[in-house]
Amino acid sequence: MALTPFDADDAAQFLARVTDATASAADRAPLERSVAELAGMGLTPGSVVMIALPNGLRLVRIFFAAVLAGYVPVLLPPSTPVSRTALIADRLGAAALIRSRIPLQEYAQGRVQRVDDLEALLLTDYPQQVHRPGQAILLTSGTSGIATGCLHDIDALLRNARRHAASIGQTAADTLLVSLPVYYSFALVAQVLSAFRTGSRLVVTAPPYTARSQFTAVAEHRATVSSLTPFLLRTLLSESGGELPGGLRAVTVGGQSVPAQTSRRLLERNPGLELYLTYGLTEAGPRVSTLAAHREPEHRLESVGRALEGVSVGTRQVEGDREELIVVSDTVHRGRVGEGDTTGRGDLLAPEVLATGDLGRVDADGYVHVQGRLSDFTEIRGEKVSLASVRRAAESLDGVVRAVPRVQRQDGQELVHVEFFMSELNPRTAVATENSLRRQLHSLLTPGERPGAFTLTPAPAAGFQK
Repeated sequence: MALTPFDADDAAQFLARVTDATASAADRAPLERSVAELAGMGLTPGSVVMIALPNGLRLVRIFFAAVLAGYVPVLLPPSTPVSRTALIADRLGAAALIRSRIPLQEYAQGRVQRVDDLEALLLTDYPQQVHRPGQAILLTSGTSGIATGCLHDIDALLRNARRHAASIGQTAADTLLVSLPVYYSFALVAQVLSAFRTGSRLVVTAPPYTARSQFTAVAEHRATVSSLTPFLLRTLLSESGGELPGGLRAVTVGGQSVPAQTSRRLLERNPGLELYLTYGLTEAGPRVSTLAAHREPEHRLESVGRALEGVSVGTRQVEGDREELIVVSDTVHRGRVGEGDTTGRGDLLAPEVLATGDLGRVDADGYVHVQGRLSDFTEIRGEKVSLASVRRAAESLDGVVRAVPRVQRQDGQELVHVEFFMSELNPRTAVATENSLRRQLHSLLTPGERPGAFTLTPAPAAGFQK
């Protein structure tokens, strides 16, 4: 593998096309200088460098610069607590941490060096891991442990980005709005790297990530392609009826599956809109399949489409008659680093063969249907219960932007507890709202699936993202 999986001049030209309304002069420093200053840290080629910066042009530039300097970057949320950062550094064998400012008094070891008008903490006490230059580590969402990452080849991530872009018709004529945190694998690969690979203009926005801020940014920057989480999509439908600004050609949705009625409502409110529902997981590189919902008949809207070019999806039998989705692709991760996985999600069965941990099926026409996760099933009073079914039913109710079912023990018995995250929650009418939700949900579920406990919570402004 080449030391640099992309050309430095191409990367510099791409960065010149990135729009960031909050960028300062320092944020627009030449890429060549950034590469030189990162290389000046004197780390061994292939060293792991953690980058914890806010969304924006600088974060994108430092990521590209770290790769060109021969390091293995890993993106962290800038709000990651010091204790969590230290744990991740230890588990990943990191050699440095780059932040806007390093609170040295809060770290037990290391020395600080100025790099690109930022601060780099050079870690000296952790046993450092060295990988191959031209690789990156993508942190998982937490389903595999709080300090678990997947080691990927950069050129594989670029292939995945190109395949995703092709599946949604993205070209150099598009303006792509990134309104999700870049440290998520979806935003990094399916948005940032896809814009780099296709020549699209990229607009990077900062938090808060809300339906309203998304609406404003699309109009302000004349974006033609943007992405929503299922949470933001449901919020958009509840707040504004789902009407999007004119000029927006395509919307992609990643994360949890989207109910057919939600997709249908968005398309009805936006004639001519292209809606793409996507499926993937960090371990896969990350995108696996895409459904062009605007071109499909009603019965296909419950699927996540067909596999991308160069990707195949099959199943294997697990635990009785259930089937687990298996992905075969040259973009799956090289291996897991950090904490050991405790869920079975993302296990490599062989090189380029991934056990997803997701239950589902592939129909005769090649459309992939995700039906939950292996961990989504439990047994209550001797009856098998699908938590995924409970979640989907709960999230179909008006006003519910997300539902999280859990199994808890009460009075010596196990029961399903559902936490409802509500778009609006009036404390004076909370009891009546809970009773109404209970009646509606019970009408959709079998007696064995019906929750024994409910909690109503206001939905966070930042939303949810896998």
